[in-house]
Amino acid sequence: MTERDVATFLPAFARSAALLHSAPLIGDHGVPRRVRVAAAALIALAVTPTRAPLDMSSFWLAVPAEILFGLQVGLLARVALAGAEAGGQLLGLNLELGFAGAYDQNQQEEMLGPRRFAFCMAGLAFLGAGGLESLVRVLGVAAPEARGFALLTENLFSRSGQVFVSGLRVVAPALVAAIISNLAVALTSRAAPAVNIFSVMLAFVLGSGLLVLIATAPSFVHEMLRIGRLAAQVPELAP
Repeated sequence: MTERDVATFLPAFARSAALLHSAPLIGDHGVPRRVRVAAAALIALAVTPTRAPLDMSSFWLAVPAEILFGLQVGLLARVALAGAEAGGQLLGLNLELGFAGAYDQNQQEEMLGPRRFAFCMAGLAFLGAGGLESLVRVLGVAAPEARGFALLTENLFSRSGQVFVSGLRVVAPALVAAIISNLAVALTSRAAPAVNIFSVMLAFVLGSGLLVLIATAPSFVHEMLRIGRLAAQVPELAP
């Protein structure tokens, strides 16, 4: 292997490693780092023959650009899936499920059950939409110029701004049901002060929320599919 071969391979490896580190699912803590490094090396070996040869003078400029490119593309998918997580977390809080939270080793934070379920659903939709395949295809394209980086940054900010909106779309039916349930409980407490409202409030909120979730299940699935397809989309970077 010549010096030119090494200078061509390492930027491809840097892009692959950065993307696999920031991408959802494969970049989670549950996937061993050695697996990601090995996958990045194999992908870099496969795409290196398709790339323009580099010399060592261009190598030091190419590596930072490749790392930034890989991180941006992976974060585009991760930020889109964050909308499902936000919706699931809000759903759990509105259904008074804060007591059922558990520490997640993969995310390294406390997660409620609905958040975990929503992320799994959106992740399956992401895989079904060919998300991993679209990310891997990006590893073979030429590194974008300033216009391409600007386009990626614009998409990243746009998707980041949509995280809370996506979360509200997921939780909206249950949020309305929770507000109505709490109002009903408050009116009941006002009308009949002798009733031990705390003994029935949790069951009432949970029951009404469950009925709403069953009734709006098709809408929930549709929203998860929309988020998964959005996460699988990569902007066109061709000049």
